[in-house]
Amino acid sequence: MNLFEYISLSATAWIMGFFPMFEIYLAIPSTMLLGLDSVSAVLWAGFGNFLPVPLLAYFYDWLHRFKRLSGWLDRLEKHRFSHLMREHGSWSIILVTPLLGSWVVGVIGHSIGMRRSTLLIYSAISIFGYGVLIAWLTSKGIAFTI
Repeated sequence: MNLFEYISLSATAWIMGFFPMFEIYLAIPSTMLLGLDSVSAVLWAGFGNFLPVPLLAYFYDWLHRFKRLSGWLDRLEKHRFSHLMREHGSWSIILVTPLLGSWVVGVIGHSIGMRRSTLLIYSAISIFGYGVLIAWLTSKGIAFTI
């Protein structure tokens, strides 16, 4: 694989990881199938998937000023699983992040007043932990089909 291919596959993993409908569940397997190694797939897709958490933690109020984003952020604050994060705190982030996604966790974490450092650390642990699991399962699936 040449440098241009690596950069394009890494950018694909990052972009897919960043957007809510793709996240790491599609970013890691698809870029691994396209030829990106598992470590790079987890790293770039995980970084892309993690980026919304600090973005929302630090710039929520600024993002809320935009009319289109404001309604979407308000709906995410009232997500049906937000009570889990309120009741169980930081440990619930590890379990909830893969189910709800990093965007929802970032908004709920801000809305319930969770400390930024706690939100960032537990989100990163969750995203990269599940990313490693997805990469391992993908590699086993690829090996099984060959």
